[in-house]
Amino acid sequence: MRIDLGCGAHKFRNCIGIDRTSFPDTDLMLDFNKPMPFEDHSVEFVMASHSLEYAENLQNMMLELYRVCNHKAVVCIVAPYSNVSSNIVNPQYKQLFNEHSPRYWTHCSETLVDEDEFFLSENRAWSLLQEDAPAIDFRVLRMEFFYLPPFQQGYEPGELSLLRQSQMNVAYQIMFHLLVVKKPITNEEILLIRESGSLEEPDYVSQQRSVPDIAEAGGPLYFADHLIPLKEKLRKRQAPKKHQRLYSNDSRRQRKSRQRMAEMERRRRAKRR
Repeated sequence: MRIDLGCGAHKFRNCIGIDRTSFPDTDLMLDFNKPMPFEDHSVEFVMASHSLEYAENLQNMMLELYRVCNHKAVVCIVAPYSNVSSNIVNPQYKQLFNEHSPRYWTHCSETLVDEDEFFLSENRAWSLLQEDAPAIDFRVLRMEFFYLPPFQQGYEPGELSLLRQSQMNVAYQIMFHLLVVKKPITNEEILLIRESGSLEEPDYVSQQRSVPDIAEAGGPLYFADHLIPLKEKLRKRQAPKKHQRLYSNDSRRQRKSRQRMAEMERRRRAKRR
């Protein structure tokens, strides 16, 4: 079963459209703050495009999604990014999302997400869930950020990452592709799923990725000189690694992922000794 949670007027292809409002594409009228009328382990794909920001209790919603999804189901979430002044004051939004959100959706301490993407965090372990929190395990396959026009040109990926995490109004939207894990799974399996090229997303996303024609003004419109201390700290910690955009489609990303997997395996073996 495939479901589009909060489908609106145009549900995602081959999905059961779920919405609290009766649109032409709505197959099931449901307040998704309430339990879904589906059996355990019955859903293989979930689309949640700009809907979960309206959830009254996001963690309960994620637990309900975890219940109905089967092992290796894929969940696509598109949501407002937290560090945007207009998003913060929007009275309709009950939830906001950033790079730390999926750290509360798993007990796993390891991730394939590049550490640069959550650099400004005191806790280097991936999971931020308390040990006694209910069992839930969504692994990040992909995490992508959508930047406001002034930041779509002229910046290195590492600069964008630091700007986004440390300043307001840099990125406006975030998209997660999550893998539901209910049985033992290896990092190699997760990587194969991520590299399969079959991760579905809303059609409008590809248009949002296109960079508008902005007149060249001799460099970026905003400068990141004040981030030099942070950038130097990052270089020293990860030298000689070069900043890369997370999950860009090139061989460097694949090499980086394999290196991270090898490091995870090394740590696991060290713990066994």
